[in-house]
Amino acid sequence: MNSEEYERKEEEKEEVQEEKSSFQSELLDAIEDQREEIEEEEVEEEVHTQAKMQIEEEEEIQEEFEEEYKEDRAEEEEKEITPKKLDETLPTEDEKKKEEQIVYSHIVVDLWRTKMHRQEWGIRLDAQRAQKDRQWTRDMDLIGLVKINDKDYGHLALREKIWKETDPLERRFVMKMFSPSGYWRGSIERLQGESFAISHATKEPCPAFICIFKHTRNLFRIKRLAHYPRFQGQVFGFSYLDENDIFRSFVFDDKRLTPGSDWMVKDIHDKIIAKINGKFANLGGKFKIDIYDEKLATDKTFFNMLILFSSTLRFLKGIKKNIKKSLKELKNTDTDVKLDDSESNLYLNPRKLSI
Repeated sequence: MNSEEYERKEEEKEEVQEEKSSFQSELLDAIEDQREEIEEEEVEEEVHTQAKMQIEEEEEIQEEFEEEYKEDRAEEEEKEITPKKLDETLPTEDEKKKEEQIVYSHIVVDLWRTKMHRQEWGIRLDAQRAQKDRQWTRDMDLIGLVKINDKDYGHLALREKIWKETDPLERRFVMKMFSPSGYWRGSIERLQGESFAISHATKEPCPAFICIFKHTRNLFRIKRLAHYPRFQGQVFGFSYLDENDIFRSFVFDDKRLTPGSDWMVKDIHDKIIAKINGKFANLGGKFKIDIYDEKLATDKTFFNMLILFSSTLRFLKGIKKNIKKSLKELKNTDTDVKLDDSESNLYLNPRKLSI
């Protein structure tokens, strides 16, 4: 084989190789194009599926909305058709408000700032009062009067000596109410031991009071139950058995952010059955009590407790300050709490005594 033939064959081989390579590249391009077309079709199909699902969801939401609208409209039409029947069976909100606004008893508790009142004049008055009733002690100071429906109901007297005691552990609060003729009706006093115990547990001064009345042998406690942030009020609670042995529970709810000392009295059903409105800027302390419940307006225990609780409001700040000082002294020293004999007797077991 000469050199010319050899070169010719080599050129033929190169041509064949080039044709193969170009065919392969064309085949790869065709495969790539086909794969891209398949992917585009799959993407379009997925987009179409998602769009179809979204349309179906929107249709379902629209159907639900239309059904709810039809139901609401049907209820409104039913109310519009039978307003008289509903009015006959259920009281309206305006009627409820009018019922709450009916005042069945109006009480005024007027505490004097000074002793310049005719009820305080006279040297022999204290001796005469002590002779009438042993509940009038030598350290008592007449500080106010009570009126129910514009009629004199009684006078309020404070045991001034023990209230002005310098030792915080010996300082006590005792307020008594007497009839206009000078006979004892009832008392409210702060329980030292219980006040210290509750205040120690809650880390806040929580006074506890006890009410004692002439007309019943039962004892009635009033306690501070809840504390809100500063300037947002407080809650006191009390409960008792009435003359028909029905248990009654109430709360004194302080109206927040109001001038004066204003309280709402609520029953166990959270219904406002009375209000205590403290007159703003009154130096001594004047409180108006309105009772909205007809039965409670004649319940002697109930309205007497409202009167005695109102008589403590002027001294509430000093009482809480005294509790703080007492707890601080007990924390810093090893002093024991010794209660007054009259308070110690209140902790005795009544069932043991009756045996």
